[in-house]
Amino acid sequence: MSTHRREMVLGELRATTDGFLAAVEGVTPAQWVWTPEPDRWSVGQTAEHVTVVLRGVTKLVSTKLLSMPIPPGQERPTITDDQIVTRLFDRSRRVPAPETVQPTGRWGTKEECAAVFQQARDGMLHWFEETSEDLRQFGAPHPLLGTLDGVQWLLFVAAHTERHMRQIRELRGMAGFPE
Repeated sequence: MSTHRREMVLGELRATTDGFLAAVEGVTPAQWVWTPEPDRWSVGQTAEHVTVVLRGVTKLVSTKLLSMPIPPGQERPTITDDQIVTRLFDRSRRVPAPETVQPTGRWGTKEECAAVFQQARDGMLHWFEETSEDLRQFGAPHPLLGTLDGVQWLLFVAAHTERHMRQIRELRGMAGFPE
């Protein structure tokens, strides 16, 4: 991976995770659990989902990905980097989250959830800064997008975090959101 591409991906990871932490900053306990409709997630549920996904992707890339080379001649990912970002930024349609990353109340408070998020974020950034492997040569399946290479997994988690940061900002701007 080129130095330019590495810096771009690292910048996206930092910007989106910083933005996510800023989006939940100052949320009160009442705001954390408020939902606009019964079938919509609260700020807390959204934050939990994002944290579970980030933690899972961090574990995947830091402990498993480099043992999953894409064999020569095997089909490369069929989705492009730009398509990942475009699909995840499109909030015009809801995409049901797989059951394993649904919010279940894993963390009782915003502070607990933010601490787990921060730990996963720091782990991912540290791993990415330290690895010198060509991440395009490794791949793992995503439940909705198909096989993603290592760079795409990092772009996915950045775009996923951005998608839900926007969702939290929308929630915070809705009529009825607690003062």
